[in-house]
Amino acid sequence: MTTADSHATSPGWTSRRVFTLILLAGLGELTIFVFSAVSTALPMLRRDFPGAPAEWVISVQPLVGGVLTPVFGKLADRYGKKRMLVVAGVLISAGGLISATATVFPLLLIGRAMQGFITAVVFLSYSLLRDIFPARLVPVAASLSVTGMGVMTVIQPFLTGWLVDEFGWQAVFWFLAAYAALFTAGIAAFVAESPLRNKSRIDWAGAALLGFGLGFLLLGLGRGTKWGWGSAVTILVFAVAVVLLTGWLLLDRRIAEPFVDLRLLGARPVLLSVVSAGLISAACGLMLTLIPLMVTVPREVGGSYGFGASATGVALYTAPIGICLLVFGYVAGRSVSAAGPRLTMAVGALFVAAGLAIAALWHDQPWQLVVAALVYAIGQGTTFGAAPNLIISSVPAEQQAVMSSLMECAKSLGPSIATQVVFAVLAATASPAHGTAAIYSGAGLSIGFAIAAAIALVSSTAAFLMPRNRSATPRTTTSPLRHHLAG
Repeated sequence: MTTADSHATSPGWTSRRVFTLILLAGLGELTIFVFSAVSTALPMLRRDFPGAPAEWVISVQPLVGGVLTPVFGKLADRYGKKRMLVVAGVLISAGGLISATATVFPLLLIGRAMQGFITAVVFLSYSLLRDIFPARLVPVAASLSVTGMGVMTVIQPFLTGWLVDEFGWQAVFWFLAAYAALFTAGIAAFVAESPLRNKSRIDWAGAALLGFGLGFLLLGLGRGTKWGWGSAVTILVFAVAVVLLTGWLLLDRRIAEPFVDLRLLGARPVLLSVVSAGLISAACGLMLTLIPLMVTVPREVGGSYGFGASATGVALYTAPIGICLLVFGYVAGRSVSAAGPRLTMAVGALFVAAGLAIAALWHDQPWQLVVAALVYAIGQGTTFGAAPNLIISSVPAEQQAVMSSLMECAKSLGPSIATQVVFAVLAATASPAHGTAAIYSGAGLSIGFAIAAAIALVSSTAAFLMPRNRSATPRTTTSPLRHHLAG
């Protein structure tokens, strides 16, 4: 074996390995809380910072994550995955502290931007597990490091409501700071570091072109609706993104040690892994966006849909998703060990498509949406558990983190693009405004769910088209591609 744990007396689960997994998955739990909890606190932020562009508190976090994720992946391959994971955790905690104590909006925004490093936590966690766990444990461990987020999906709405109602919006950031500090300290003290190092030179020019290119792309997708898709500023932002990303591609092909090895990224197993993960993330993002829209509208307003659910009531529809995410993440890990990540991903995406199709066809009764959510959740847990194993089985260990970071970028871009497409459809089928909010038609929502189902089907197809000889065993041998290992 090439992992650090290969010399341990026991090749199976030990108390140290279980605790390691809890720490890594636990820090990843913040991925849900960092976005959803702050969204809940947004009305209070608008009140306390009048006139400030409060929506940037939401937008800046994924934007910073998109810019810095590839850089963190490359640094982790070179300097150590645990080391960069601890750096990310410290920055997230510091960002929470700055935001919690901010008295002016720019300081709040700086603290919130630092929480963009949460984007790196998940892929660094399963990349590290690949290196320090025995190969036979990696599929389940990698799956659970991602789908452990199901726990926070269940409790986040209730916890956020209590924090905001009892202590104000600052309590959300105090919680983020304390939680991140606690788990980061545990990781620093108890988790082993990866022994692998990729000693290739870091192409900082390529890193800047890729990172800022992705950042401008995400900025345009996130703000295009507010600015206007045909406005000069939107066109300029997208043009800058195209120029930067084109420059990155041209530079990458010309230098000896590029920031990302395009030959590896373009290889069929890696490319289809990234595509499949990005598409399933898009489909899942649409499901989690459309369900609240559907259940919170009163029936007398929605007509063919709507149950007038409160914010807490929405949690009753989404809680089963969180539970299934955790349970079927474990199932996915076992399935990966038995059948490989390719089939596990393909079948999971079919469940996602089936759940979305049910929601598109039948949504006039609460139980119908619950059934749709349960079928969908089986697929989400399975695909989210399989996705890290797709990339683990497809790339050399010494390039794991940077390639995983590109998968995370695809998982961020997928929902951004799909959401804009679906909301354009919804806007085209919307009824006249009711009060201050447009009311979407039942037909428009059905089309939205159907689009998401089609995206999931394409994700399943991409996974199925991966080479059939891909095994669940982590790829630990070096490739003939450009790289240098330490020692």
